[in-house]
Amino acid sequence: DFSLEDYNYLPVSSEIREVFEYIKRYTPKNIEIEYKLQPFIPDFIPAVGDIDAFLKVPRPDGKPDNLGLLVLDEPSTKQSDPTVLSLWLTENSKQHNVTQQIKVKSLENAEKNPKAIESWIESISELHRCKPPATVHYSRPMPDVESLMQEWSPEFEELLGKVGLPTAEMSCDLAEYIDMICAILDIPVYKSRIQPLHLLFSLYSEFKNSQHFKPLADGKKRPPSSSPSRAADAEALSFT
Repeated sequence: DFSLEDYNYLPVSSEIREVFEYIKRYTPKNIEIEYKLQPFIPDFIPAVGDIDAFLKVPRPDGKPDNLGLLVLDEPSTKQSDPTVLSLWLTENSKQHNVTQQIKVKSLENAEKNPKAIESWIESISELHRCKPPATVHYSRPMPDVESLMQEWSPEFEELLGKVGLPTAEMSCDLAEYIDMICAILDIPVYKSRIQPLHLLFSLYSEFKNSQHFKPLADGKKRPPSSSPSRAADAEALSFT
């Protein structure tokens, strides 16, 4: 069906027009590809678990599932523990105040089945490791913990080296002492001091568990002596 006259309007050179003639000169060759039929025998995978009752819930959109044809339709070899699964759902939904009855699983002859005990401990440990961090919503705007962990200015650090931080021996009540510590750490204090204290302790926990400051704190610890003095005890208590 190719005709050179259909492309006469193209503003091309004579050399390009000669290339068009090769389109009609070309004749494709039929190449027969050799093939070899081989029987395909899939591996036998036995079903593990309960017997399949073939009671399938169809998809809500009406499309076929193709279970057993395109996707393996067999129960998992490692069945989930109902109690652990219920705890996972409770943690993810954050519905801790919902009163529900959970059946406690008992294990007979526990000393003869250490694998079940280790599996339970591993499941609960994984649950605690994957717990989402507790979120606290303050009633007033509070600075972020990461911003409070930034370095102080050199002038302020030099002033602290000369003056020192206020200690608990100052002649003031607890409320005034909290206000002073929070003012030094740039933590705003409003009518209630509970939320500033929560942010203060959160900041202390971040510094204590920090990978940068923890080795420094462990390296500066004083080795225990046989008869420490009272001044040394007071110094150790004030920094632990």
